[in-house]
Amino acid sequence: MPRARRRRARSVARHGWRGVLLVTVGVALGTVLVVGSLAEIHAQSSTFRSATDSGYGALAARLVDASNRTGTQLGQLMAGASGLTNQAVPGSARDVLEQGLDEAVDATAAEATQATQLEPPSPDADVGERFAGVMADRATAAVDLRTALDRMLGMSPLPVAGAPSATAPPSTAPLISIGQTSARLAAVGLLLQRTDGDYRRLTADIRQQRLPIRLPRSVWVPAPAPTAPLGAIQLGAAAPALAASASLVPIHQLVITAVGLTPPAVATGGPGTVGDGCGTPMSTVPGAAPTVLPPTASLDVGVTVTNCGTVVESDVAVSETLTLADPAGATPPPAGAGGSGSRVVVTLEPGSSTAPPLAPLTVASGYRYTLTVALTIPPGQTDPTGSTQQFLLQIAG
Repeated sequence: MPRARRRRARSVARHGWRGVLLVTVGVALGTVLVVGSLAEIHAQSSTFRSATDSGYGALAARLVDASNRTGTQLGQLMAGASGLTNQAVPGSARDVLEQGLDEAVDATAAEATQATQLEPPSPDADVGERFAGVMADRATAAVDLRTALDRMLGMSPLPVAGAPSATAPPSTAPLISIGQTSARLAAVGLLLQRTDGDYRRLTADIRQQRLPIRLPRSVWVPAPAPTAPLGAIQLGAAAPALAASASLVPIHQLVITAVGLTPPAVATGGPGTVGDGCGTPMSTVPGAAPTVLPPTASLDVGVTVTNCGTVVESDVAVSETLTLADPAGATPPPAGAGGSGSRVVVTLEPGSSTAPPLAPLTVASGYRYTLTVALTIPPGQTDPTGSTQQFLLQIAG
């Protein structure tokens, strides 16, 4: 090969290797930059995730502390429920039990809601979803516990002070048996034991994955479970004990505590009003001396009904009945004034009173009438005293 051609070949070879070297160096530098950028992004992402996890854990820990207090208070309530007594302060045994159950329902509902509001941002893995599930299950258990006891004892959630009455309507659901209650309470205990296990597995997984989430211990059914107040065995056995408690036995007592007439009676004659009470209720009957009213064509009867018992009473019928009391052979009164009546239905919570609006009654001057005001007593009320009031009325001519 001529010398000039050999020099050109060597020059081309040198230039080719130089190009390959430049490309290789460029690729290497690009790889270094990409890897470095990814490492930086990963480092920043790890820092963000760690901060998110730590922040979530701090907020969740507060909810766990609140849930622990709720569980402790509910356990203490159930442990002593069968021994509650009626007192002026804080109130009847039924009120104390219902208030404790209401507080547990309200607290667990708030804790469950707050647990769902801790994210976004979400912690690593499925910690947020599992934690919210534990709180939701405890809230469900509290509701099921209250519902079962209310249905057995004839109780209902207490009205919230300052809230519209419609927010806590009286329960009209039929009562359930002791056996049904035991089964429902045992199911509540099993649910609470399961939530304890779910929470325990959650915290174990957090530690295994080395997540920077620090959650305190939380157990509603401490070992040994068979003796824990909120465990399945103790809750299932609570129904017979609560049903046998003299302080928690449902008491049915409806009384007509006041009756007034409009127009009011004149000074002479029988009584124109009736004042009654829960302590020593009474039922009046027409006396020999009539209650004399001034001349009028219409009579309004104002009646107050009081629930002196410990159970919500629903669909209570309150009636007024007016019948002629003139002797046989007397001239009949004008049309429409020979007697009438009306009826209303009310629902009363324990300790409450109501004055149902009864329709005006048509009367005629110069005639006598027997007025009967009555209410239908519930099946569980054995003493009807105070459920009827009667008057012998004379409309002045």
